[in-house]
Amino acid sequence: MKQTTVFLAIVALVLAAHARAAESTLQPLMLVPDKVIFADDFSKPRNDLKPKKAEDGDSWVPNQGTRWVVEDGVLRGRPSSPEFQASHKTHQGLHPRIVLAKTPQDYILRFSMRIVDGKPFVAGQRRSIPPFIEIGHHIARVTWGANGALLLADGDSLQIASAPDFKLEPGRWYHVMVEKRADEVVVQFANGPTFYGKHPSYKSDKHFVMVGGLEGGVMELDNVTVWSLREGMQPEWARTLAKFPPPQDVRIKPAKPAVEPKAK
Repeated sequence: MKQTTVFLAIVALVLAAHARAAESTLQPLMLVPDKVIFADDFSKPRNDLKPKKAEDGDSWVPNQGTRWVVEDGVLRGRPSSPEFQASHKTHQGLHPRIVLAKTPQDYILRFSMRIVDGKPFVAGQRRSIPPFIEIGHHIARVTWGANGALLLADGDSLQIASAPDFKLEPGRWYHVMVEKRADEVVVQFANGPTFYGKHPSYKSDKHFVMVGGLEGGVMELDNVTVWSLREGMQPEWARTLAKFPPPQDVRIKPAKPAVEPKAK
């Protein structure tokens, strides 16, 4: 028993070291960070995360009645209760989703995310919504589906970029860096693709970041840091920008106005 405990402890340390190494590979490509304005490693348990308006001042705001707690060193989310779902015809909270309400208008954000489980996304089913990272509600969105990962714009109606081979694996941690300024967005995944988008719809007032998981499943977040920005760009940005392919600009559905999320 003692040997098993020691072995598990060593495995945990190795996995933690690997995660830190993956996170360290994420460095800003476009923007220059200034000060850390928010950080959360979820080291202290919390069970008081309640749905409310994102403007109320809390850092984390569960969306659509979904249930979130800080436990085991992560922020863990589950769908809303059966009672909540039965009392709502829409926005039932079938997928865990939560808002980070500490992002200013322009910023750099780094975090880790894991889809633990859930019903696989099935295109064409109304209740089936793929996992997503929203940079402002329906402003810029990275989402996953049968055709891999997509970067969207214009109220989620325009495909800017795609990575067909990049699919989320349940149980695997993904380390993400988001850079947002004016009408430009960069989203990096450690050991994965990097998306760049420039679109008029990306330019917005102060807004929040929201992440969502699979229907009926559990999602986890960890090691969240937000930086303010210095003036200017990264010295190599012009060369980096030249390596990105031109925008795809594929209209996937009619455009709708972008709006800010409201907890329900």
